[in-house]
Amino acid sequence: MQQQLTNLSDKELISRARKQHDREAEGVLMDRYSHLLVAVTMPYLNNQSNLDPNVVFPALLQRLNASLKTQTIYKANEWILHIQKGYLGKPEKNTPFYPSRDGRDLLHIENTVDKAATNIIDRQDLIVRLEQALQRLNADDSALLTQFYLENKSFADLTASTGLSREKLRTQLKAAKGKLAKLFMNQGYAK
Repeated sequence: MQQQLTNLSDKELISRARKQHDREAEGVLMDRYSHLLVAVTMPYLNNQSNLDPNVVFPALLQRLNASLKTQTIYKANEWILHIQKGYLGKPEKNTPFYPSRDGRDLLHIENTVDKAATNIIDRQDLIVRLEQALQRLNADDSALLTQFYLENKSFADLTASTGLSREKLRTQLKAAKGKLAKLFMNQGYAK
């Protein structure tokens, strides 16, 4: 079972840990990011001799475990960094994690898409809203998103047709996706 869980995405592991109270999924997620937790915490431990690693790391893991069950987590690395900074800044307080605005918007859109997968009315509404948002994008961004996501063109095909390097194409695609998410979310608020 552990081997199967390691192949799941963070989102799926978080979902299993919350909905099914799957402790193995929780463990895989913690194992996946334990190196990051140690890496961001070690400089604080080196600078402050009064901090005991035997106390700090278990306390951080307990906070991560508790917040995993109750908080919206878009990016695991943001979540871990926030918990660590909250603990080392004010260990007596349990500071909740709030993902960035962009992270919340993307999470909301992902949840909308997941919900639309099982509901025809939601799916039709989603299609109309996405088409409207795509039309409001500039021509380059709209074409890039359409080619990559709808026409399933590979990075190799897109780099050949646009003349951009792979890294520039990746950056442009990410920026276009962010713009689309903002337009999509603004449509939702304007309804």
